Amino acid sequence: MSITSNKDGFELLACLPMKEDELREDVPLAGSYAVINCGERFLICFNKWRQQWEVPAGGREEGETPRECASRELFEETSQIVNDLEFIGLIKVKKPNGDIKYNPIYYASVDKLVPFQANEETEQIVLWDLIEEIGHMDEVDKAVLEWCKVISAKGKNE
Repeated sequence: MSITSNKDGFELLACLPMKEDELREDVPLAGSYAVINCGERFLICFNKWRQQWEVPAGGREEGETPRECASRELFEETSQIVNDLEFIGLIKVKKPNGDIKYNPIYYASVDKLVPFQANEETEQIVLWDLIEEIGHMDEVDKAVLEWCKVISAKGKNE
């Protein structure tokens, strides 16, 4: 049973909190997400190709670790450099063809953003409160942000 699905047919099946050292070798990891919180809002970017708001994320390049992928995608899509990304878990997603993939989720809080430079994929970034109407937001990415909001709130209360 899925939590949600997006317009492209990807289904979010589970959000799996864990520590990075709990990752098993046999879990097929796909591209990494970089979830950035700034003043109780989350950094999202408008993808020109898909015409929607998304969390900075993307596939790993050869020889790249999941953490390096998250950092690179964050920089390429939003111009942000965050050195203290923390692994908080995986999401389990069913692709339109039925294959299952696991995306590592990296999280950080920052005090402010650096200026954004538009690029071939991203035309705009914003800090979003998950409530304000912004246009089409990828449904899977929104669910990931909602999960991260809960995880980060738990961390503050511990």
